[in-house]
Amino acid sequence: MVYVKSGTIFKFITVRQFRPAVYIQNIPFEDKIKIIDCNKYPVELGLTTEFCAGIVDKNKSLEEIAKAEVMEETGYDIPIEKLEKIRIFNSTVGASADEVHLFYVEVEDKMKTGKGGGLETEGEFIEVIELPILEAKKICDDHSLSNCYAGFLYGLMWFFHYKVSNTNIL
Repeated sequence: MVYVKSGTIFKFITVRQFRPAVYIQNIPFEDKIKIIDCNKYPVELGLTTEFCAGIVDKNKSLEEIAKAEVMEETGYDIPIEKLEKIRIFNSTVGASADEVHLFYVEVEDKMKTGKGGGLETEGEFIEVIELPILEAKKICDDHSLSNCYAGFLYGLMWFFHYKVSNTNIL
């Protein structure tokens, strides 16, 4: 979870990307069993807002992988020692039980040294989104189904409980 605190500006740096499973979930059953009409169901139905993330597939520490993913996806070059481990949890216990390691880091504008957006060589097409803190709060308060991953919602709620509850930034 990447958080920018710059003067009086408070925002999250998130990513938006297409997730095929989310796209299919947003199409009525009767229209899923045939060729999907992309004019009727635009690809935007499959866009999700997330914190940057990656697969643990290298012989590196979790912190080194997190640092690399933040750089690849958001363009921020973060010092490993600034990473704060929040929690480990399983993403989908009914399907795969993937283990998620959630970290928090505060960044400054001067740490933005790259463009982000993921690696095209790995098939990543990621849009970097600056999410103002008040918009993030609205996401937490919206109880309708949205294209947000549960870990993203957990991270936001963790932030508002542990980082904001004793401050006056809202």
